[in-house]
Amino acid sequence: MTEQHYDRPPVLKVRGLRVYYETPKGDVLAVDDVNFDLYEGETLGLVGESGCGKSTAAMGILQLVVPPGRIVDGEVWLGDKNLLALSEEELRQQRWTKLALIPQGAMNSLNPTMKVSEQIKDTFDAHESKLRSKASAKDRVLQLLSMVGLPARVYDMYPHELSGGMKQRVCIAMAIALNPSVIIADESTSALDVVVQRIVAQTLLKVKQALGVSMIMIGHDMGLMAQMVDRIAVMYAGKIVEIAPVKSFFTAPKHPYSQLLIESVPSLRERKPLKITEGITHDPRNPPPGCIFQLRCPHVMEICRVQTPPMREVALNQLAACHLYDPDVEGKPTNVRDVVGNP
Repeated sequence: MTEQHYDRPPVLKVRGLRVYYETPKGDVLAVDDVNFDLYEGETLGLVGESGCGKSTAAMGILQLVVPPGRIVDGEVWLGDKNLLALSEEELRQQRWTKLALIPQGAMNSLNPTMKVSEQIKDTFDAHESKLRSKASAKDRVLQLLSMVGLPARVYDMYPHELSGGMKQRVCIAMAIALNPSVIIADESTSALDVVVQRIVAQTLLKVKQALGVSMIMIGHDMGLMAQMVDRIAVMYAGKIVEIAPVKSFFTAPKHPYSQLLIESVPSLRERKPLKITEGITHDPRNPPPGCIFQLRCPHVMEICRVQTPPMREVALNQLAACHLYDPDVEGKPTNVRDVVGNP
């Protein structure tokens, strides 16, 4: 874990990001007013159940949303540049050199007709105007393969000749080829078995430490998040409902949805039934007024049905969007401190 310096300017700022998908019956609000910061050298975990908008938020940051999806609003500041205001050519210059993606499906991301070396060299050619000599390009590719723990023979291999973990590490090598300052890892271990997951996770950690990059890690594996990230941002139905340092999140989660996520993780030490989140989600084309989690929240109050809770600091560096922490709200549970912990 890195020491946090929240008094320093963030390397990436996301403000009011909205990504909608058009359907015949109305827009699906996949990402709806998402805000967060990523600091220098930090790894931020983005978690939530499937369909909550994690990967769509990443595609919005990278401007890789394809129809019927579209970016409706927002700002994404990488240093002093708003990525959403750049031309296609200006954006191309930022990708890979400043901001890179490690995709979820390595096999779908790699070209099956090209050798690994050729695919990595394409990155150099696209962003460096073929300034590298053949010898220096080969040396750099071999260096990248070594950094991600792959043998030199992978240089002349095709993707179908590699295992799932090796293909994923090739994608990591491609992402760091031009030394970006920010990397987004979109569920980069989700399709792998647990042993290979550990290898890929260790590779990510090694690369982060060696290059000093900032990283957004998207995933479902709470155990992996506990070991890998510095802060966690929790998404539900297109919105971020809590952001917290990883230790605070696992010891004292504040938002009711965060608490249910933690309680759903099986324990090796304690035999207990898994906590199931009751109720069903709302129609993503027509969210209810008020709190986005109201239909499934065990502590819902009348104000939750009419007023959207703001994101507020409820503990040191811990933000949550929940009316339970509003001192002016009446009708809170009498055991509110037991419900949400000591604010």
